[in-house]
Amino acid sequence: MDDAQGMNDRRGLLIGASFVLLLLVFGLTTPFDFSWPVKFQEGFFSTTEVIAFMEQGNLWRRIGMVLLAVLALLSLSRTKNRYRLNMPAGWLLILYLGWMLFSLSWSIDVPFTLRRVAIVAILWLAAIAAAARFSLRELALLAVLVTGTSLVLAFANELRLGTMEPARDFWRFSGIFHTVAMGWNCGLLALSAMFLAIEEQRGFRRFILWCIVVVALVFLLLTKSRMAVVASIVSIGLYWYRVVSGPSKMFLVLGMIIVCCLAYISLGDRLLDYGEEASTLGRGEIARESVGTLTGRIPLWKECFKWAAERPIQGYGFNALTSPKNIEMIARNVGWVPNSIHSGYIDAIVGLGYVGAVAMISFLVSALARAYNLSRRHPEYIFVVSVLVWLCYNLFLEANLMTRPLFMTFFCMTLLARLALLPGPEWERN
Repeated sequence: MDDAQGMNDRRGLLIGASFVLLLLVFGLTTPFDFSWPVKFQEGFFSTTEVIAFMEQGNLWRRIGMVLLAVLALLSLSRTKNRYRLNMPAGWLLILYLGWMLFSLSWSIDVPFTLRRVAIVAILWLAAIAAAARFSLRELALLAVLVTGTSLVLAFANELRLGTMEPARDFWRFSGIFHTVAMGWNCGLLALSAMFLAIEEQRGFRRFILWCIVVVALVFLLLTKSRMAVVASIVSIGLYWYRVVSGPSKMFLVLGMIIVCCLAYISLGDRLLDYGEEASTLGRGEIARESVGTLTGRIPLWKECFKWAAERPIQGYGFNALTSPKNIEMIARNVGWVPNSIHSGYIDAIVGLGYVGAVAMISFLVSALARAYNLSRRHPEYIFVVSVLVWLCYNLFLEANLMTRPLFMTFFCMTLLARLALLPGPEWERN
């Protein structure tokens, strides 16, 4: 009994220390910018400013990445080797990362691609270390602690700056980093807290976790990040559907049908107007006008496919198309300054060619299939399935969730590493 208590105490200390270190590291690498809400209200950066930021980089981000690499190596040196290549996910991961590394040889901007490859490599190194160090429940707890603290800091910062204005069309909740990233932060917080709440047996802890889910969903809507909202609703709905009983599912479906019928009877043709407003999450007339182009993404993607047609096999190098050498030309052609391709799949096509894109998509599909198969015998893996669905949905309209040094990126990589490089859940019990 004493040995078990001592083990629990040591795991608790490990979780606490890891939470502090992860918050510090990703506070530096994201980075947490406590002036971001003001910058967002003042308007978007010019092409010249974007190019300058890309060329100069961020010193604190570099420090954070070095710290993350050191922590990953220390963790790997103290973790028992349980790694193995699972077919086919493990080999597809190696193919994808190897092709990414080889893209340095044909990149149109080698220094820029080298920086981006280094970031992704360190993230994967840390994810592999964390995958073997923590159980699935511990990873979810770390996700709640890090994303929950980030949300509290963001809310406090908005209040400090006096920028918390939910009633205004142009306002979107961000707090300490970009609104889309904050949408991912809130979505992952809600999903992780729901997983822990359903797994939790104690009443008070379960109540607190459900409160966290509700708060996270409220702030998710306040970010007005459409794909983050849709992806979170789909993944949470999937998780809920897989874990609740049959009668509960039936009552929910019947309730939704009744609500829809009552809404149509009450609102009639006005329901279409409300639907149009909901499609923009209240972002105003400008957002409604840009719905047809997905806020400028479609012209950007057409431009990307023109470039991809010229180098369809190898692409232009990982993340190289939006490097300082090309961003001015692309901005001139599409009418705005993109900081990424705004689609993880299209970004893979133009950066790594169709070979790299097929490798990435195949890896994601194989990992999702393995998680689904594991969930049949181990219900906790339904959470992994839901997170991967959340990731894949977000990648339709955003690219940074697979390439930038965010905690949400690291967390998804950790789950993918478990599926590709570790045996089934039985090893945790040995």
